Amino acid sequence: MSRAFARCSLVDAVGRLRPAMRVLLPPGCGEPAALVAEICRQSARLPDLTLLGGIHLGDYPFARPEHAALRFATWHMSPRLDEARRRGRVEFVPMRYFDLVSQFAAGGAWAPDCVLVHCAPPDARGYLSLGVSVSVALPAARRAPLVIAQVNAAMPRTLGNAFLHRSQVDCWVEVDEPLTPYPPPPIGEVERAIGRHVAGLVPDGATVQVGIGAIPQAVLEALATHRDLALHSLLVDASVTLVERGVVTNALKRVHRGRMDIGEAMGTRRLFDFLHENPLVNMESSGFVHDPEIVAQLDRFVAINSALEVDLGGQVTAESLGPRQVAGIGGQFDFVLGASRSRDGAAIIALPSTGRDGAVSRIVPRLQAGAAVTSPRALADWVVTEHGVARLRGRGERGRAEALTAVAHPRFREELRATS
Repeated sequence: MSRAFARCSLVDAVGRLRPAMRVLLPPGCGEPAALVAEICRQSARLPDLTLLGGIHLGDYPFARPEHAALRFATWHMSPRLDEARRRGRVEFVPMRYFDLVSQFAAGGAWAPDCVLVHCAPPDARGYLSLGVSVSVALPAARRAPLVIAQVNAAMPRTLGNAFLHRSQVDCWVEVDEPLTPYPPPPIGEVERAIGRHVAGLVPDGATVQVGIGAIPQAVLEALATHRDLALHSLLVDASVTLVERGVVTNALKRVHRGRMDIGEAMGTRRLFDFLHENPLVNMESSGFVHDPEIVAQLDRFVAINSALEVDLGGQVTAESLGPRQVAGIGGQFDFVLGASRSRDGAAIIALPSTGRDGAVSRIVPRLQAGAAVTSPRALADWVVTEHGVARLRGRGERGRAEALTAVAHPRFREELRATS
């Protein structure tokens, strides 16, 4: 059924929302900040409206005490949400990215009543590109009872599976403002050392998946002399440099050769300008990008992800400090599993050897009590710190413990040997 695509004000668009509705937001740089701000302004009349979302780059205005009528359900927890969670207004949903497209869409456990999308202006045929954030919002919007679009000339018009037609949108508001940026994080000598070690495990011709943060930034910089790489899932500013230098060509992929399959892009204007109408970038939903079966078809797929702790058996937590949830499952499990099935694939967990300014080891005898296991030991492959590389695949308990102890900080090695 064709929808009205009615132009309206922010006040009237949010006026369509009702108490206790579930409203899905695009994450990261794709969040429609103007619509979110208006929801906060109208929060008093929207008791128990639940916003659904992931990575948020701002200050979580909807979680402030003055907007206590609102709720937030997220697949990516943040310490900044702890206070609102204690008040019972935030719920963490422990879900990997591949499952979001089924569970946060019509028919799923978290089916939204409304999806907010942040789009580039429609083209001559009425198609609106969702720009930098397609992963979860696009498949949900195609089946949602109510779709509200924030149309913004600053949003790049990305290509691929990135489009809604105007007939799929109920109403829209025009906003002309910069996207929320994700600046490149600063990196130090520890991150640079980790980046060099990781780059040494990446073969030419590989398809590389990295996340966000200082270590992924260092890894991308360390790949500057590689050849014929492809990038998958996420783009950041440093990705643009690799394309411009001819490092990333996507020429050896068996799936979508010559293109990068991307669900999210997080960066600054440099990245957004690169994305605009760029045929090298094929935007896709997480149902494609995070599908382990798709990943398995990409030869030499190298998944590079971070961790908070790794125990001597190879278990990884990337999301909790003991029982305290501080992040999310994200795509790590999807990509680790896919890499295990890829021909000549590899899954790399990269982390500094210590935390809390060197006070604790992040290579531990066992994960803290209550910690969530993000990647199980059965899929353990490589673990990298600034002190070197530990190969775990195929090794028994003793061999794993020895390899991991060797890349722990020297100050903690004797203690680790005594417990292994």
